[in-house]
Amino acid sequence: MKISGPFRNARRSAWYLLASRLVKNPDGSPLVVDGKAVTRRWRPHYETRAKAVADMERIKQQSEVAGVSAGGVLTRQQAVEFEQAKTIVPEVSLAEQARFWRLHHPEKTQASLSEWKGPFLADVEARLGKTRHWEDLSSRVSILCQAFGPRLPATVTRVEALDYLKALGLSGRTILNQKRAACNFFAWLIEKGVVAENPFGGIKKRQLPKVAANEIRFLSIDETRRYLRACERYDPKLVAHEVVQFFSGVRSDDEMANFEGDWVLPATREIAIPASATKSGKREVISGLEDNFWAWWAKYGRKGPLRPKNYGPRWDRIRALAAIDMANVRDELARLPIKSLFQKNPGLREKLHEWPWNARRRTFCTYHVQKFESAEKTVLILRQRGGTYILHNSYRGLGVTKAMGEAYFKILPEPVKKPILPVLPKRGIVRIQSEGRQRAPAAESQSVA
Repeated sequence: MKISGPFRNARRSAWYLLASRLVKNPDGSPLVVDGKAVTRRWRPHYETRAKAVADMERIKQQSEVAGVSAGGVLTRQQAVEFEQAKTIVPEVSLAEQARFWRLHHPEKTQASLSEWKGPFLADVEARLGKTRHWEDLSSRVSILCQAFGPRLPATVTRVEALDYLKALGLSGRTILNQKRAACNFFAWLIEKGVVAENPFGGIKKRQLPKVAANEIRFLSIDETRRYLRACERYDPKLVAHEVVQFFSGVRSDDEMANFEGDWVLPATREIAIPASATKSGKREVISGLEDNFWAWWAKYGRKGPLRPKNYGPRWDRIRALAAIDMANVRDELARLPIKSLFQKNPGLREKLHEWPWNARRRTFCTYHVQKFESAEKTVLILRQRGGTYILHNSYRGLGVTKAMGEAYFKILPEPVKKPILPVLPKRGIVRIQSEGRQRAPAAESQSVA
């Protein structure tokens, strides 16, 4: 280390020192280029000669400890800032402090977590469509954005992620589902290069509230029969869509949304679902179905899409009517338009909450396992890749005997000649023409008089 001076800089009206030092490699040896040792020189300036002389010893000491910066040794102001920073967070290096500050104060504007929500959901929709999975993600990511929405994605820490999940105050299963949706979202952000780590990825199930093992609910034989009879009597076009689920266990959330009657093959007694519609993305074939399925299909099966238009309200209507005990009351209410049915009978809408989740697939599984007293054949029909373990833990209910399993698959169709459909109010030109026909007889009777 060499320092000479001070020297007078008349043009700047200041004093300066000439300092030089050998540049060293990480191992401490001198850096040599083309056979010559590399030297770094710099000229710190001062307002007075006295300040220059006073700073000579500090430069020597600091250079020995801190090395040489891009512009030489640290200035007095830089040294003060260094000490202040280390006093605030002595356990963190200045490089880490600088990275944290830049993360929260980026050089260019970055999108917040809420702003990434739309592109994420659009990407999921483009790949999978607006399925039940998409709807679940949309709901859960919206909840996530309520907590971290304005933040930059990279600023969310694992500690904050865990605290967020614990503070939801929901059931263990719901919190676990929320965590998985957040993981999905941040994994996508990693793919896009927005973040380097997934704050939700390292959170273990043991760190979250325990998931209670709820009893698997399904429909009784009487409830199944009443529901299918209601379909036959009040909306026959819904029957084919329902029996495919009740007696072959096809998934309701994704496969049934675009299920085609052409996939049912009575000649070979199979259902062939193309790769574009399956959860696995591969063509799948269901065989070994019971005779009652083919009896229902012979009566109500058809080509083309099985899910009728306005399916959601129609499905609600049938479930509500099936819950009514008295047949004459059911028939009377069945004539009301769907909106009027629930407006005039608000208690019926509450009945919809009694319908078990994933009821049709779980009902099929429960009775099919008991009929054969084995889950192996049921696993093949349900195409459950998790095997019998997943089947018993997620689909099969309890309290069913072999005789009940046999009785379930003896439920046969009973078509009605005149289904009772909603009487819709006349609108537009139809209403005008109807009113005109009603006025015509009255006008003729007045003219005769």
